[in-house]
Amino acid sequence: MARIAVTVNGEQKAFPITERGLTIGRQLDNEIVLNHAIVSRKHARIELRGRQAWLIDLGSRNGVTVNRLRVKEEQLGDGDVIGIGPFELQFEDRAAQSVVLDDSRYFPLASDGRAVASHELRLEPADLQLFYTIGMGISQVLDYRELLDRVMEEVMRAVPAQRGFLLLRRGDELVPRVVLPAGTGEVAISGTIVRKALEGGAAVLTRDARLDFAGADSIISANIRSAICAPLLVQGNAIGLILLDSPGREKFTERDRDLVVAIANFAAVAIERARLTDELRAQGQLRQNLERFLSPNVAQALARYVAQHGTLWEAQELVVSVLFVDVKGFTSLSERLSPREVQDLLNEYLHEMTDVIFRYNGTVDKYIGDGIMAVFGAPRLPDEPPDDEHAVRAVAAALEMQSAQQRLVSKWDPGKAFTIRIGVNTGAAYTGFFGTRHRLEYTAIGDTVNTASRLEGQAEPGSVLIGEDTARLVGSRFRLQEMGELQLKGRQQRVRAYKVLGPA
Repeated sequence: MARIAVTVNGEQKAFPITERGLTIGRQLDNEIVLNHAIVSRKHARIELRGRQAWLIDLGSRNGVTVNRLRVKEEQLGDGDVIGIGPFELQFEDRAAQSVVLDDSRYFPLASDGRAVASHELRLEPADLQLFYTIGMGISQVLDYRELLDRVMEEVMRAVPAQRGFLLLRRGDELVPRVVLPAGTGEVAISGTIVRKALEGGAAVLTRDARLDFAGADSIISANIRSAICAPLLVQGNAIGLILLDSPGREKFTERDRDLVVAIANFAAVAIERARLTDELRAQGQLRQNLERFLSPNVAQALARYVAQHGTLWEAQELVVSVLFVDVKGFTSLSERLSPREVQDLLNEYLHEMTDVIFRYNGTVDKYIGDGIMAVFGAPRLPDEPPDDEHAVRAVAAALEMQSAQQRLVSKWDPGKAFTIRIGVNTGAAYTGFFGTRHRLEYTAIGDTVNTASRLEGQAEPGSVLIGEDTARLVGSRFRLQEMGELQLKGRQQRVRAYKVLGPA
């Protein structure tokens, strides 16, 4: 059962997501009450659809975000951060119960922690048949969360216990994913047993705690006398563990331990495979979305970053080079051609221009009818060094776009001929992602962008016009002709511009 964690008035709270769902808002009858003026009375709702949790905006005045992206309805993934007003609510795909490692409440039990290799498992023919049946059932489950539930159900069916836990490692944290029987309170398990199983990579079977620690108040109060703890091993590394415990003298046998170890070994591989499949599916979906407007290598890097960190970084101010390209006389061209011919011509033209932009690691910000806005030097991953070559790449791309356009026109009928004009400007711009996880738009805003658009409007057909900062950064890499100071539409100050004649 997943939960929502949020800090309200300095107090950390956790709310399990049940089949009833959770409502969030300022009104007191919500399950999660966020008392703030910009939070609507009924702001949002989280509901379960099968095993997946969904966030729905209930028509709130100020909206809802997931990982800083505005959404109306969104499926939640582990670690997603929901933004509602000034509050951040974290979705945790884990057991609703908090499991703590506390030997003061769960006394360290005498145990046999000898490593049990696969070939040492003592399983009777009936156990082997049971293990085969369980393995076949587990291997057919593809959904990650369903697989975790199925593993614990099968373990506790094979080895009945009062309580069962499946915990997985996430960084340095051991996260409870399945707790049986399910509840919402805090439960304690032995840190000694858990550490011994994880660090030694060995199954732990407790002996009779009543005999070993006769009279110990903690043993009597906990009423726990037997436990099995088996690490989930993948290539020798523990990705988590399965722990069973029950009251009763000598409750578990070595046969029980060996059966749990056999199931754990098989389940560990299935769990890791399902986790990687989920991660690859998420990366593939995001990369496919990003590749609409980013060069494939940049899209792949961004998808990998999001998969690792679970979120996009905040919008940032960067020095970038912005390129605008527009078809001269496209309106009159559209009047002469049929709608289908216009569509075919435009699609081929945009395809060629986009390929050029991608070859120079540019980002297609948007298509504007027959025009394109592209950004060079962004996006940039937080750990990447500054890009000192974005102006050079932008101008080089502009020249190649002119050449690509001429090649296109040369193979078409004369009646379809057209020219393009391009403007490039360099400077600071505010850049960032906007949209949802399934539909992202990356854009840059600011005076640098507006000036690039105005330079494109002033450029002669078939030419590339660049701003003064762009000219300074490209240096002697291109032959430039100074065009003097231009009065651009919408600007009070005149702008010094340069016409690009070609490579130096």
